[in-house]
Amino acid sequence: MFSKEWFIYVFGRWIILSGIAGACLQVLLRGQLGIPDFPAFLLNQLLLACVFWYVDKYIFQRHLVKVKELFKFPRIKGQFDTRREFAKISEEYAQFSRDFNNDPDNPPAWLHRFLDLYHSIDMMERVLRDKGIDVDKEYHKILEDNRRRGLYE
Repeated sequence: MFSKEWFIYVFGRWIILSGIAGACLQVLLRGQLGIPDFPAFLLNQLLLACVFWYVDKYIFQRHLVKVKELFKFPRIKGQFDTRREFAKISEEYAQFSRDFNNDPDNPPAWLHRFLDLYHSIDMMERVLRDKGIDVDKEYHKILEDNRRRGLYE
């Protein structure tokens, strides 16, 4: 939580930009335009929110892209559990394996089955996350294990 990026965001964005901008805007609204303190404060916050909506959107753009990329498929309607998803993964794998083995050098012949398998795995991850399982922790553990074994460039 207390990363370099966090400090830059808290001090740069919140304290310096919002704090100084808010104070200046409050002085302008109250002192120059004669708006009473509380309405000036509310207007101040509204105006800053309108501006910083875009600033924050820009700051977090790369984080939002990561969230969008987490799941490639839309959520399927219904209630699902790990047993159902395991059965679906097994079914999709069997179909993919059959089509792949029929013509491994022809990806258009088995690509659809591969993506169906990927979709079922995607759904299992959603089910695990919905149950509160820390999938990211395990993911990073696997990455570190593979790095130690020299599997990555």
